[in-house]
Amino acid sequence: MSRRARGGRAPEKSAALSALQQTVVAHYESRLARFGATARGMDWKDEASQRLRFELLCGICSLDGQSVHEVGAGAGHLADFMEVTERGADYSGSDLSAAMVEAARGRRPDLRFEQRDVLEGPVREEYDVLLCSGLFHVKLEQSEEAWRAFVEAMVRRMFGMCRVGIAFNLMSDRVDYRDPALYYASPARMLAFCRESLGPHVALRHDYPLYEYTVYAYKQPAGHRSAGHGSKGRAAQPERDHAGPERGG
Repeated sequence: MSRRARGGRAPEKSAALSALQQTVVAHYESRLARFGATARGMDWKDEASQRLRFELLCGICSLDGQSVHEVGAGAGHLADFMEVTERGADYSGSDLSAAMVEAARGRRPDLRFEQRDVLEGPVREEYDVLLCSGLFHVKLEQSEEAWRAFVEAMVRRMFGMCRVGIAFNLMSDRVDYRDPALYYASPARMLAFCRESLGPHVALRHDYPLYEYTVYAYKQPAGHRSAGHGSKGRAAQPERDHAGPERGG
């Protein structure tokens, strides 16, 4: 699919990719079973680092009035953060794990959560903004090549589903220690991939106190971004003010 394509169906997934996804689901469901619908149950170190990641993701643009969909929503903690910080977005979430969706619906019965594989089904612009936190960090025993192909396929699909832009995070390869179960991605390589596969309107933040970075990819350049169907005609611009960094990630 070309970078500007709209609509159509995704290529059929390979058996290897399906097996990879199920391995990841099993990992996170084991964490959920052990720690419950908490930050640790989502495989985060603590709530402080989880909140910092949310702050960076929500910095993609003003989310007031936007339809925002979280891919890999887990138990829906991002929705809590958006309410506390008064983002004013129309939030929905999806996860490949049925157990995670059940946990999210139990915590937030007022919101829309669905079990969904975004790599399947029609490619269409459904939401203004898509956010994804931490889904690409833990590769377990997958090879670097297989995991990179999964990440790139997901990023392409999310971009095809947005009207304004997407934000996601990755572990940086600028580290002095590596856990073999984690995926460390070169910021330069990811930036080049996004510019080549998605378009030129890409930004990257590598300035916060976690060993990772956040990528923003937009359909239009700054100053020309349509706010999408859910935003009542307001232009979607990058947020310029971020909360101060929190330690402990």
